[in-house]
Amino acid sequence: MAQEVRSRTLEIVLPAIFASIAVFMTLAGLVFPFPILPYLRFELAEIPVIVVFLIMGPIQGLTSAGLYWAILNVVGEWVPIGPAMKFLSLAPTLVGLWAGTVLYRRFFKERARIITSLGLSILIAIIARVAVTSLMNFVLLWYLFPFFLDLAAGSLSATLGLSLSSQVIILLFTLLFTAIFNIIHTFLSVIPSYMIIKAVARTTIAGFKKLWIDEAISIK
Repeated sequence: MAQEVRSRTLEIVLPAIFASIAVFMTLAGLVFPFPILPYLRFELAEIPVIVVFLIMGPIQGLTSAGLYWAILNVVGEWVPIGPAMKFLSLAPTLVGLWAGTVLYRRFFKERARIITSLGLSILIAIIARVAVTSLMNFVLLWYLFPFFLDLAAGSLSATLGLSLSSQVIILLFTLLFTAIFNIIHTFLSVIPSYMIIKAVARTTIAGFKKLWIDEAISIK
């Protein structure tokens, strides 16, 4: 009974703690720009939320992402667009990772092949993230904040030497390199998170018998 209470307590507390860590990392400026479009920034703050997902599962991971979004709406920058963009990048990544584990269990007979399962999960996460962020950026760049296209055109010209005159061409190139940015970001967020939880797996967490990701791919 005591162990069950501890487990339920951790399911409530850990998502909030890791969301707070993510907010702190954002406010501390633990970011670095994407060289081609410097207004896009790789954020280490995604790692704590993905760690919660890998340890506890999709519900707790999405809860942590939601709390991260909610807190940023109070203390973050460019509210409400900034926090919404972060959430709409992170949430599809989590859903894609979860979908990858489901597909792995459904179609692969061999269990405990972490390279296969993690690779499939990252692939689905990339597809989900790029799809959502591409749609989101299309709306932002074409309808809400078209002046960002001029900023993007200047960045593409300065970094790649591209001279783009048509707004449609500028938009297409911007969406292309934004997609590349999100592909890279997925790897930079997921791989370190997985390394962290494997380190956690070598310790004892009161209230948890096994990490969620290990159970999801049936590691013996």
